[in-house]
Amino acid sequence: MRKALSLTLAAAAVLFVVWGCSQDNTPVSPANGAMALSAGSGNSEVLIGYTGELPGNAIKASGGSIIREYKHIPVVFASLPTGAVNAMKNRPNVLFVEPDLTRTFDAQTLDWGVNRVDAEYVHNNSSYDGDNIDVAVLDTGGDMDHPDLTWAGGYSVVNSNPADWEDKNGHGTHCAGIISANNNTIGVVGVAPNCDIWAVQISKTSLISVSAIIAGIDWCIGTHEDSDPNNDIRVMSMSFSGPSSDAELLALQEAYDNDILMFAAAGNSGGAVEYPAAHSIVVAVSASTSTDAIASYSCFGPEIEVIAPGSSILSTYKSGKYKTLSGTSMACPMAAGTAVLAWSAHPAYTRDQIRTLLHNTAEDIGLSTYQQGYGLVDAENAALGTTNGNDY
Repeated sequence: MRKALSLTLAAAAVLFVVWGCSQDNTPVSPANGAMALSAGSGNSEVLIGYTGELPGNAIKASGGSIIREYKHIPVVFASLPTGAVNAMKNRPNVLFVEPDLTRTFDAQTLDWGVNRVDAEYVHNNSSYDGDNIDVAVLDTGGDMDHPDLTWAGGYSVVNSNPADWEDKNGHGTHCAGIISANNNTIGVVGVAPNCDIWAVQISKTSLISVSAIIAGIDWCIGTHEDSDPNNDIRVMSMSFSGPSSDAELLALQEAYDNDILMFAAAGNSGGAVEYPAAHSIVVAVSASTSTDAIASYSCFGPEIEVIAPGSSILSTYKSGKYKTLSGTSMACPMAAGTAVLAWSAHPAYTRDQIRTLLHNTAEDIGLSTYQQGYGLVDAENAALGTTNGNDY
């Protein structure tokens, strides 16, 4: 177990996404899809996907500049004169040019949720607790000194000092606690309390840029390519949602190709599943209530793979506190934590075997497949192959 405050440095990068829970718990509604213009410059901030050589000379020749490059993903974040965007799109090695979009974190308002998926039964009847599974929470960072969280480390893509990933929003700390709050005598307990939890800070507020999301994914990929074989991120939890982005999909594909199991919140609009959850390489998670109903805010559709408790979830929060929040933001780490707990019980399983195991052991709670997918995640069944828990 390496849950000490060790920091791994990798490349950092910046499209805005919005968390469903802002600092004052008020959702923020940005103008998604609008071209982000640099104030007074007449330039557009864009994400450019490419094949082969980075189009740096073309960007410079157009009067633009590179804002950020990514180590492992063939995308560049750049500022282009607005009139040069179409010309850049027509270059033979350019796959796309898109605006830096925005997303939202999906918390609205767990201990009942941890109970409902019978994670506590696994804690009490086995030695499985997520040990040696590295998990990245792409969010607002983490409370670095929270008494109920033991971090493996963290990384900030939005601060000049990447070692400063302190969470001043609370959303990231809440999601991390659902997965990995310590099994001790205080506060709450997470689904997989002994996993190696990493805070990947992609925003400090309720707004997240896709370029920052890509930078966070890039850092996760980098853990597979650095000199440390013991820090490889195996599970990514992404509690945010928004419109489709080609650049984000390309980054997710690179992570998928590195055998990372990815979970994402379905969204809180009550409509169609949003992105990145809607991509087939990502496990889309909808939210349930304590009565096994689908939450009224939860998005649903054919992309949903599993449902997990998401309403009135008690977890860790900023400044050493605890807070109850609701949203698919909470359901996402609940499902991710279940996968981590199952993986600690089946360490030889591949990513795809763990994903299939979640499907095969999920509990049918009587909802449509568009609402629950394969069913409610069942930590006991996935880890132990039994269903003796009380299913509170």
